[in-house]
Amino acid sequence: MRRPSVEPDTISIHFVQQALHAGVRSRVPLDQVLEQAAIPRHFLDEPLSRVSPRQFGELWRQIALHLGDEFFALGPRPAKPGTYALLCQALLSSESLHVALKRLCRYTGLVFEGQHASLEVNEHTATLRLQDDQARTTPFAHATYFMMAYGLACWLIARRIPILSCGLGGHAPGFEAEYKVMFCEQLAFGAQDGTLVMPASMLTQPVLQSAESLRLYLQRAPDVFLVKYRNTDSIAGQVRTRLRHIRPVDWPDLHAMSASLNMAQATFRRRLDSEGTTFQAIKDHLRRDMAITALREDRASIEQIAHDIGFAEAPAFHRAFKKWTGMRPSDYRRGTLEKSQRDGP
Repeated sequence: MRRPSVEPDTISIHFVQQALHAGVRSRVPLDQVLEQAAIPRHFLDEPLSRVSPRQFGELWRQIALHLGDEFFALGPRPAKPGTYALLCQALLSSESLHVALKRLCRYTGLVFEGQHASLEVNEHTATLRLQDDQARTTPFAHATYFMMAYGLACWLIARRIPILSCGLGGHAPGFEAEYKVMFCEQLAFGAQDGTLVMPASMLTQPVLQSAESLRLYLQRAPDVFLVKYRNTDSIAGQVRTRLRHIRPVDWPDLHAMSASLNMAQATFRRRLDSEGTTFQAIKDHLRRDMAITALREDRASIEQIAHDIGFAEAPAFHRAFKKWTGMRPSDYRRGTLEKSQRDGP
């Protein structure tokens, strides 16, 4: 049986809504930006909708193009397109992650007016701290900064950096779990300063990238840092990783999965519950992400896709996809195909 391609994760419409906050909507051609990103406008009114990393990455690029700002107009002064590439080039010559993060802190003060970054190191931890002169009602500004900084840091040393804890200003009622998937389980909202805490031992890691690998990285940014280094340390993250390497029709049941993790079923359920999820929810979310990717990139029939991701009957898949995204599979594919035909090869 053919195995469908799988993107690491899809992205909640919450982040699209936050990217298109009032200050952005009033300054960009909204319909044009959404069309270029292949995001149906009615998704903005569907709280369960999801988009792919490619869609959100294209939205990011389109907003930056129209605003002349790579930071979604979240600061008093725009971060002009090209500033992130210049940062990457400046950090490339760092001999270690420690040096790279110190340079990142200096860059922050130069580019983001009203925001000041510092690196605080003790025996066991290193904390990237973001002091923000602007009061934040949502975590999006701090999350965006840390997504860019953390993704770049991981790429520079070619490995995922464990996040011990994270603090973000603002609140995200109903979407807290989305931020935890992005960063870590030990995440607090309403923080006065944004913080990202990692093991101090990581600071000695050497920078391994080159000018050639930077060129390839920038071709895929911001898509690559949105999902490549997401939280995988939790039990839910371990389950997702294991399931991605197994065909959905062969996925283990709860008993087999808990046994593979050397846990009793009750302990397995309790650990997942403490992380705000269930084994069934993890499987459903993975099927959702597989479906979105396959409908965008695969020319197989919808019936075949339904079968490949573990649905016995196509109607059940249609119902599930509508629940996940607010759209029928055929409509989602049609919108993607129309954009591909407009853009050409």
